Amino acid sequence: MRIAKIIQIIIIILTLALMAGGAQTQSLDEIPLAPADEQAITQQIITDTGLADMSLPSVDIIIPTSGEIGTTALLKAGVDNININNALFEWYLDDKLQTFQSGRAKTNFAFRTAKTFHIVRLVISENGRKLTENTVSVASFNVALTWHAATFAPAEYEGKALPSVGSRVTVTAIPEIKNESPEDLLYTWYLESESQVRGAIGENEFSFMITKNVTFIPIVVEVSTQSQSITVRGAVNIPIQRPTVVLYRSLEKENDGVSSAYPAALKPGDVAYFYAKPYGFHVKSLDDLSYEWEFAGRNILGFPPDPHLLTLVIPKDSGAGSRMLNVVISNPRFLGEDAGARMEVKIQ
Repeated sequence: MRIAKIIQIIIIILTLALMAGGAQTQSLDEIPLAPADEQAITQQIITDTGLADMSLPSVDIIIPTSGEIGTTALLKAGVDNININNALFEWYLDDKLQTFQSGRAKTNFAFRTAKTFHIVRLVISENGRKLTENTVSVASFNVALTWHAATFAPAEYEGKALPSVGSRVTVTAIPEIKNESPEDLLYTWYLESESQVRGAIGENEFSFMITKNVTFIPIVVEVSTQSQSITVRGAVNIPIQRPTVVLYRSLEKENDGVSSAYPAALKPGDVAYFYAKPYGFHVKSLDDLSYEWEFAGRNILGFPPDPHLLTLVIPKDSGAGSRMLNVVISNPRFLGEDAGARMEVKIQ
């Protein structure tokens, strides 16, 4: 390639020499080229033959390896008209100089990806003079998983409603692959290591029913481009709970509740409010559940029309001592779906 360039230079020099000689022997009626025109023609020849690029130092950044977030991206500098051994290579990652990977003849650069998009810049200098620089973007691939369960939790509950046996869970994949639309990708879903959906286009949601009384259910998804040149995996463990009831004591119905972890201290003649909050049942509202209250071994009724509320009146002639308040909540539509809670009541 360099020999061909040299031959082109010789041809241009000879052409310019002939033009100069012809100008000296021309007749008086011939019009010579103006110096500006001659310079323009020379510059055009240099541009057309690529001689301008031959003398300027340049660098290309090659990205042979880039993958999922958390993997190592590898970059390599390809230079022209630069003495690698004498040149200083300064690598920048997201505008921060990477001192330990910069230096003379440092043509390779590697880093662990932490997000889907990084900027890498390379500045090459020699003896304090910048020769050239280049900037590239490094795209990584990622897939995030979110899920929700069709189980009941009180409206004021700020946490995530956990599934229990019988719950339906929906998992959604959110892929991040540059220049790819999620609807055009291939999805393979695994439930407990067994594939349920394989290579389906645009199937970024997966729904299943909890059928086992275990601690958690593992879900894995593989997302690929249609050419399968890129594949990224995501996984999540979905925790399973049994239906749960928390019993609270309140001074005014459901305000300022104190949980059943603390005994309720009452005196003869006192009126106290208690309420039970269910979690993890397969219902849409509290009214779909059945409540059974018991105090000191005797069945009592909740406060109509809210059976999850109980107004407890301590008789004035009650003696001192501890009594147990129990509540059992069950779902009439699901046999065996029930849970209970209890609280100690100390009468002083």
